[in-house]
Amino acid sequence: MRSTIISRNARRTAALCCAGLALTAAAACSSSKPATDGTINGAQSASPTTATPTPTATASPTASQPAGAPEIVLPADLKVTVAFPATGDADKDSVAQSLTYALRAYNGAFAAGDAQSPAFLYSWDGMARPYMGNIIGQLVGRNQTITGETRYYAPTITVTDATHVAATYCEDQSKGYPKDRTTGQVQTSTPSVRDFTEWNIGLEKSSKGIWQVTQALGEKGSDRCAKA
Repeated sequence: MRSTIISRNARRTAALCCAGLALTAAAACSSSKPATDGTINGAQSASPTTATPTPTATASPTASQPAGAPEIVLPADLKVTVAFPATGDADKDSVAQSLTYALRAYNGAFAAGDAQSPAFLYSWDGMARPYMGNIIGQLVGRNQTITGETRYYAPTITVTDATHVAATYCEDQSKGYPKDRTTGQVQTSTPSVRDFTEWNIGLEKSSKGIWQVTQALGEKGSDRCAKA
């Protein structure tokens, strides 16, 4: 539904290199986040209902929060599940924790329509920051927020050196939907393989020792993720 976490729309399969990757593909989810071409594939307007106020945003009590990192705030009607089990490898598990924070921070910024969110700026940099910020801007342009659930799972993490990591993971947006900020109307769609995106990302450790996502590309309609 949503697409990232992003409008369900997506584009090309892409391979990720730790350095020098040109960000050319767009990733999106079938019916929840804004599509890059101005449409939400497969989206259907839910039957008109009485407008309901957006639930008050509260700090997520389960967010993976690195020491000194800004607090992540998620709406009460948005659930972000990051299922990255511990591997027993200290380096990989540290990266997984930072990536968990980054994904939750992005969802918080996406729901709030705020690409300047402190948590988002803390964990996203390089080409990935304006790329994901553009997706946030699309949602703002539609006067929408998001509701439901987004799930991240099946990660692979490759530590290439002390400051660079390549990773992949799956995103399930089959239970996430866009919601009009004014009317509260939610757009729903029939679940399909288009709800599953396989992400290829690069992370770099900053001069302050913070792992940040600097490159991100997604393959929409991933059979592997749909079956994982």
